[in-house]
Formats: sequence, C-alpha cells, structure tokens
Amino acid sequence: MTRSRLRDLPGQARRRVLSDLREDPYLPYVLLLAVVLCGFWIWHRAPNFATRDEKSRILDVLVAYGRVLEDPSLAALREGVTWSRVPFGATFYLFGLALLPVILVAAVLGELEAIAALGVPSYEFGFYAAWQSVPAWIWTWSIVLVRLANVAFAVGCVYLTYRIGAAAVDRRTGDIAALLLTLTFGFLTIAHEGGEDMPATFFVLLALYLALRYVQIGDETLILVAGAAGGIAIAFKLTAVPVVPLVGLAFPLRARRGDRSWHAALAALAKPGPLRTIVASALAGLLCIVLGFPTALVGAPDLVLERVFVDPVARATHTTGPDAPVWWWFLRGYLSALSIPLLVAGIGGVLASASAIVLGIVPGLRDQSEGRDGADEGTVLVLALLGTYLLLFSQWHDFRVHHLLPTFPLVALLLADRLTALEASRPAIARPLMAILLVTAGSYAVVGVGGYADMPRDQAEDWLLENAEPDATVETYRVDFQDTAIPYELSASPVAQPEGIGTDPCPDYVQLGYRDLLYLVDGTYYRNGARQHRYIRSLLEAEHNYEIAAEFGPRPPNYVPDRAEPGSARDLLRYGVVPQTDQYADEQELAANQYTIVLERTGSCPADRDPPF
Repeated sequence: MTRSRLRDLPGQARRRVLSDLREDPYLPYVLLLAVVLCGFWIWHRAPNFATRDEKSRILDVLVAYGRVLEDPSLAALREGVTWSRVPFGATFYLFGLALLPVILVAAVLGELEAIAALGVPSYEFGFYAAWQSVPAWIWTWSIVLVRLANVAFAVGCVYLTYRIGAAAVDRRTGDIAALLLTLTFGFLTIAHEGGEDMPATFFVLLALYLALRYVQIGDETLILVAGAAGGIAIAFKLTAVPVVPLVGLAFPLRARRGDRSWHAALAALAKPGPLRTIVASALAGLLCIVLGFPTALVGAPDLVLERVFVDPVARATHTTGPDAPVWWWFLRGYLSALSIPLLVAGIGGVLASASAIVLGIVPGLRDQSEGRDGADEGTVLVLALLGTYLLLFSQWHDFRVHHLLPTFPLVALLLADRLTALEASRPAIARPLMAILLVTAGSYAVVGVGGYADMPRDQAEDWLLENAEPDATVETYRVDFQDTAIPYELSASPVAQPEGIGTDPCPDYVQLGYRDLLYLVDGTYYRNGARQHRYIRSLLEAEHNYEIAAEFGPRPPNYVPDRAEPGSARDLLRYGVVPQTDQYADEQELAANQYTIVLERTGSCPADRDPPF
C-alpha cells in the first residue's frame, strides 16, 4: 500500500468510467434517463423548500457565511457552525460548497448585507423572519444548486450500481440493476430534495464496490479507501452505520479465497499483516467520521458526541407516526417507493439470492473473470448490507422512504442478478417478465415524477399571486411556513405560533392544508381536539364570512383525509399503484399531502372568530 497507489486511484476511476461509457452501448442511455428523471422540475417549491431538513441545512450554511461576513474571526465561524439545532455533519461541507456561487453573486450585486444580517435566526414559524429578510433569488438559487448536487450524487448512485453488478457478474446485470434503480420512484423522490440521504447512499455504494474489488483482487489500498468511504457515509448520515460490518466482512471473504475453511481464514486474519490492514481501514473510517463533523473542527466535540451517541437512540424510539407493527412500516415504505410489481419482484430476487447462498446450489453475483464457483462473495456482501439495514430499522418505532433509500440499489442488484440468471436458462420466461417489470415500474416512476410539474402548493401560490392584492395577508395554522402555500411576496399570519410575528385579526385569506384537515379524522395519533375539529368544519361551511375561493390537489372525501389504517395491509395496496400518496412527519410531502384550500373573506370579521391553535 503506497501513497502513489492512492494518488493513482482518481485517474484509474476516471479511466474506468470512460471505458464503461465506451464499451457498454446501453450505459450512456441509462445515465441520461437518470439525469432526466432526477432533474425534472428540480426547482419545485422554490423559494420555499421541499422538506424542513432541506430548509435547515441551507440555513445552517447561510448563517455560518453570514456570521463570518459580519465578523471575520474564528469565534464568529465557531458560532456560525454550532448555532443549529443539530450538527448535521458532512452535509454542511457539501452545501457550503454548493452555495458558494450564490455568495459570490450576492457580493457582485451588493446584497451580502442580507446574509450578514441573519445573525442567529429566531425559530418562530420555522425561521420565517430569516426567510423574509433574504432576497428570494438567494433562496431559489440556493435550493436549485443543492438539489443539482443531489442529482449528481443520484446519477453517481446509478453508475455505482451498474459498476457493482458489472464487476460481480457482467455488464448486462449492471445495466438492468442501474435501470431498475433509475425507475424506482422513491429514489427519484429523494433526488428532488436537498439533504444528506443521497450523498450518504453514494458513499455506501462506493464502499460496497471497493470492498467487493478487494475481495476479488486483494489490493489493500481498495479496502483502506472503502473504510474511508464508509466513514464519509456515516458523517453524512449516521444510519449508514451498516457499512461498518460490510467492510469488516470483506476481510474474511478475501482470506477464505483459495478454498480455505472459515477457521483457517479467520486465523489468517490474526497475523500481523492482515491485522495492520484491518486497523488502518478502521482508522481511516474513524478519521473521516470525526473530520466529517464541522463542529469537531471548530472545537465543539461535545456536539459531535451528542450527535453520534445520543441522537440515534432518541430517533429509534421517537414517535413520528401511529403505532403499528414494524412490518407495516416496511410495507408502507417499499410499496410507496417501488410500486407493487417492483416490490413483488424485488422480494423474489432477494429470497432467491438468499436461498442460493444458503443452499449453495445457484451461483449468485459471481466473479466471472476468475470462474469461481460456490457461494459468491458479491451476493454475500449485498445481502449482508441489506440485512443489516433491515435489522437496524426493525428496531425503530417508525421510519420513512428516505431512511430506506440505501436499500433500493441493493434490491435492484439482487433482482437483476436473478433476472439475468433466469434469462440464461429460460429466456422465453425471463424476457417478457423483464418487459412487464420495466413497463410497470417505469410508468409508476414517470407518472410520479411528472407530478412535480403540477404540485398543489405551487398552484396555490400562483393563484394567490394572481388574485390577491400585494398587501394581502394569509392566515395559516401551521407552525412552519414550509408546510404552507403562502408566496414569498405575501404576508403570512401564523396564528399557531405568533410569538415575535405579527398576526392579522382580520386576514384577507385563510389557508387550510392537509395537516389541518387531519383534525377532522377521529382518533389520529397526533392531531386531535374537538375545538379544532369544530372550527375547521365551520370554516369549510362558511360560518365566519370566509368562503372557499380555490382548491388545489385531490380533495379527500368530505375533506377528511383517508389514510391507511395502521396495521392494515389491504389499505396499503393503493400506495403501490398511485405514486404521490400521503406521508408522515419529515418525509417530502407529495401531491396528497399538499392539498390546499384557500378561503377568501367575503364580509366583515365576526367578533367570535377565535382560531383554537
């Protein structure tokens, strides 16, 4: 293992990518499709945000820039880095780099003062005052740039999925796996928001590929870089921790080559040479984790320790959805992300691959270059990583599609391997099956992505800008402006959290969204209250001199959201047929969640109108 070998890796990677693009006639088209689907209507919701996480990560970076612009000192830098509610690791570096062009343009235009004046923002109404104090173009381009960075990582994930399949089996397997991932709607959804999920997944896949190549050729430099890639993945998102046992598993798999027994392989790892490699890989990962948290670099190790050792335990037990069996949360997430046909096929591919390993009778993701028979290392690595992720999330109370994101390429790889194996033995069955799968999954994904061009909140904002007076106020009952469809140009009257923000007792408009309508549902896990129920219903029935002026998105039956009953598999079937369905908590809100009603004042304000929020 030499420094020159490490220096050669970037050039070798570049040559590999160019070689793949030249030698595989299908790969450029798969990657182009990924660019189109991941980047379609990437500016949706801007200058508002796709998720609260997207908003907080961008604001984290702008506040740090602002503190340094106001006071160019290490103390100001430390304050700017540590002010946020949670130190979110390597995402800070990525967003800091992505937003640098915005900062430079603001300097040219003489608008840096707005960023410098952010100070330490007030949390009221989701940092609404900070949002309003900065020109809209800064938010719009910040959002677009971080999403474009996310698209780049998404396309990188598609390529790495191809490369893993090609290295383990052949290019056709890589092509099919990459195409299946590209047509996974849950994957495309996460590509349409800024955050840490996609970069973390990219580095998990990079670690998987390098670990596989180490097992195949024994180059110790590869496993050292695999450890570093795993550390970067964890620095982006702590739930990438399954990459640790993945890299660890590569050592005994490599040692067992040459038909060694497991006992002999493990004994060989205890020798000084292999032991040094194991320690070096682990230290490389640990160093990347520590350096991946900017709070560590500015002298706040307590925040790093809290993030690494306290927050994961809190999230596993934190309730952000109704009580339901964990299988229901898995089924809900995978149906929404994959569609019914792709989920059924994916389960079949995973089970078939697992059976092949257990029984040792069906070659899996085999290293064709060496003609090795038996249980293949590639299948073992992919299955081990997938199983560790599933085990991790099975301990949580609930989870979302974005948590499951790293498992999508793993399912695609295992399914692609089984499909190519079936094609080799029974092409008359395999090819029609592939066609049906690609058409159904592709239709689900294309319809879902196409919905970004016509999202309800974007429609509502356009309607308000066209119909409302410039000085109009819009009343909302949300605690965060990210949940609303109030244009940047109009004034919000946030009744639910008025501290520090003026509210209008007689607003021109009242806005109700999907979350508000949940008060009309009996026995929900979170939004309950007889007073709120009566008030929302009275608004809809025009009892307060406010009448419905416009609606945007699919109206729930009688305005009552129809969510799947927790624990009911039957209710979940529609989630695998209709792509843009309702989500819980911090997931990106799609068409169903974005249903918006705008009520316009038609008379004087009644004295008895008292929103109970």
